[in-house]
Amino acid sequence: MRRRAGIAQDELRRVNLAALLSRVHVRGATSRAVLTAELGLNRSTIGDLVGHLESLGLVTESSSAAGGRSGRPSLTVTPRCDVAVLAIALEVDRIIAAVVGLGGVELARGARPHQRGEHDVEHVIESVAQLAHQVLEAAEVATCLGAGVSVPGAVRAADGMVRFAPNLGWNNEPFAGRLSERLALPVAVGNDANLGALAEHLRGAAVGVDDVAYVTGSVGIGGGFLTAGAELHGFEGYAGEVGHLLVDSNGDECRCGAFGCWETKVGENHLLTGAGRLPGGGPEAVAEVIEAATAGDGKASASLDAVATWTGVGLRNIVNLFNPEMIVLGGVLARAWTARPGLVDAGMARGALIAPRESVTLRVAALGEDSPLLGAAELAFAPLVADPLLLERGVLPAAR
Repeated sequence: MRRRAGIAQDELRRVNLAALLSRVHVRGATSRAVLTAELGLNRSTIGDLVGHLESLGLVTESSSAAGGRSGRPSLTVTPRCDVAVLAIALEVDRIIAAVVGLGGVELARGARPHQRGEHDVEHVIESVAQLAHQVLEAAEVATCLGAGVSVPGAVRAADGMVRFAPNLGWNNEPFAGRLSERLALPVAVGNDANLGALAEHLRGAAVGVDDVAYVTGSVGIGGGFLTAGAELHGFEGYAGEVGHLLVDSNGDECRCGAFGCWETKVGENHLLTGAGRLPGGGPEAVAEVIEAATAGDGKASASLDAVATWTGVGLRNIVNLFNPEMIVLGGVLARAWTARPGLVDAGMARGALIAPRESVTLRVAALGEDSPLLGAAELAFAPLVADPLLLERGVLPAAR
């Protein structure tokens, strides 16, 4: 009985430490008084938990201006940003790496372009390793806990296996394990849209919103979802491949092998080629087409109109399927909605059921193109935030 009680107490302490660390990680510096009120714990317990996290090297505590009736200094708990992770975003045309500290503070960043034919896994791993060394050296952090990687494809949650990333040409690549060996760090890999949804929920447009669809587009289209505040991954982690929803049974062939997928109607290359431009120009070329359409270029305008309309058609499926409170748009979809909101809204309204349609709000991603990158940082921080005692058990490298 005593042993069982001891286990229960240990678990309660772990839960409370995790709750406190999560608060200051997401919100930044927070007073003890606020933590006491929000966590529903007494002041002495909060003080004990803060002291434990401080001993682990995860937070610092300082006195701010006098507060309260007694005039005593208000103690503020601040996450230590020199306890950091490596965040990596693999995109079709570039790799981005950043060192992100506790509290979501970006400490260093670098990027490296991809050329066509450079998506070979070994080449990507070596490029990531070189970029990681560069940004970690620039950041000069005390501790790097591990790496989180955003990938534009279907990732198996159990082991980070990239099952299918058509725009990288990858199938069944054990990317997480191989990169972990190269970096000599724990590596977690996730789908870019799922990680974008997480970042926008924690730090972007969807803060405080628990039923969210995040839909973003570049060459491909992906979706990430939260329902009742919980991430929706599916049985093995493949949920959210909305770019492969059928929207036109007579449509073009997709990279996945099917015909009429949503991303064949609204991807960057569809917008560019429809406007008479070469494919593969990226966000800069997309911006140029939209600017030309606004200036009266007939071909650019027709292409933008078509993409905006098909954006709405795909969104109506998401509204009907998931009944989100908010849809956060990124990439080319955000640009299409910003430039042609009426066409997107009209396309969504046609066929969307009245009840879920009338309650949904559309927003542009507040974190912009960084949503997947910052979500990758949260993925890397997740084990620590869920259980700070991993440091004591030696599962994660100890903060110095």
